[in-house]
Amino acid sequence: MAINRTAEDRKKALIIGGGIAGLLVARVLSEQYNEVQIIERDACPEQPGIRAGAPQSFHLHQILPRGEVILDSLFPGFTAEILAHGAFPIQKNTLIQMINPYGAIPFPSTGGEEIKAGTYSRALLEWVLRQRVEDLPNVNFLYHQQVIGLETSANDGQLTVNGVYIRERGQLQQRTTLLADLVVDASGRSSKLAQWLSDLGYDVPESERVTSAIGYSTRYYRIHPEKRNLGVIVIEGDPATGNSSGGVLKAVEDDIWSVCIASVGGNYPPTEAKGFDEGLAQLISPAIAEAVRGAEVLTEPRGYRIPECVRQHYEQMERWPAGLLVIGDALCHFDPVYGQGMTVAAIEAETLAMCLQQQQEQPQADFERRVLQRMQEAIYPAWWRSVLEDLRWTGVTHKGPVELKGVKLLHKYFEFCMKQSTRKLLEQMQTGDFNPLYMSYFMMNWLFISPRDVINARTLFALLEGETHEEKQAILTEMFEGYEQNIEAALEEIVPHFTFEFRQPPVSM
Repeated sequence: MAINRTAEDRKKALIIGGGIAGLLVARVLSEQYNEVQIIERDACPEQPGIRAGAPQSFHLHQILPRGEVILDSLFPGFTAEILAHGAFPIQKNTLIQMINPYGAIPFPSTGGEEIKAGTYSRALLEWVLRQRVEDLPNVNFLYHQQVIGLETSANDGQLTVNGVYIRERGQLQQRTTLLADLVVDASGRSSKLAQWLSDLGYDVPESERVTSAIGYSTRYYRIHPEKRNLGVIVIEGDPATGNSSGGVLKAVEDDIWSVCIASVGGNYPPTEAKGFDEGLAQLISPAIAEAVRGAEVLTEPRGYRIPECVRQHYEQMERWPAGLLVIGDALCHFDPVYGQGMTVAAIEAETLAMCLQQQQEQPQADFERRVLQRMQEAIYPAWWRSVLEDLRWTGVTHKGPVELKGVKLLHKYFEFCMKQSTRKLLEQMQTGDFNPLYMSYFMMNWLFISPRDVINARTLFALLEGETHEEKQAILTEMFEGYEQNIEAALEEIVPHFTFEFRQPPVSM
């Protein structure tokens, strides 16, 4: 039953969960298995909308540029299709603006005479992906079914997962066994995998946790007819003043603005109309508050809270059952404020596709364990970045197998990167010049490049160009306070060695 068998023996794969991660995995596995079945606890949707199993779908979601590249690779024509379903078209005059304490950067749209990009809700994204997956001849869905356990067998001390036990959602008596050559847990934050493994006698490592006390509040507006060029506005918080609230305005399908206020550290945004308006006014920029002024309100604000973010470390287990994999939020769920979750799920699916291809060309034992390790390598840069950002705010704590190094220094470093990159980009927009160095900080946040491509002495000194000698010395002295070694050695000590392979696209402004 293990994956290291020949491709001819790979007859059936089961996926627990039909959300974004499950759909992406189904697309990948459809090329390797004769049959792929997705077990979904919700009913079959008849149109794009909020599923009971994904209540967060009401709230603003964003897939980062890296994720969209992968989607277009897995589903050729994806962008054109989601535009055809009504996604907000990014055109030549569409404003996509990022605002931080150091300025407002208007990123150029990728639109032109021919519209090649759009913005959309999570509900529409999931709908379009599901339609594409349903069109695959060897993929089918089993709706309104709940997975309640793993079916296993043992041979010479090696446990193999042969399938799952399911029952109709809401029914407590009868259960059915589904057999398969591979089971993938893509059930999200509600995953029961850790408990199932423990029940089977496995020693499950303690999970890594960030107690972030995240809250966000979302409200929908009809796009103001005189402001139809506003596509995306992102407003960040300001650690210097302790204002942890950020805001996002995003145009989506059906002529709607989705507007969200988010915060970390237990400072939960308001969920009633007057408080929501006040919350927008208290952001570091009035841009979103001014945009929605006079716009038709479509919904009341709705809140959502996440007490902590969790990363499982199954790759540390000495034993792992054959025929079992895990992906998406079931493996690691992030602070949604940074918009990494769906993009990381796409990266994981891409990673699985590469692992399967390599296994087909050069079969090796313990495939599942090696996939778990590769998945962790794919997750780590985004997780590390997210945890560091959350730790900027009072009340946030991190507990894991490895203590993060140089947190204060890294906070200073990233703040300096954001400040200099913002100022330099705004200067270049005035002069017409372009140096891709000043996009590096943002490319890292969009998961295109490794943090090590940004956190190094060469980049630091390049960002210091233009400062006087005295200013440089003052910045470096304050940043590296308490570090006796040289700058290169200090950064080498605190930045992990990320082994994941990044794929950087051409960059221009």
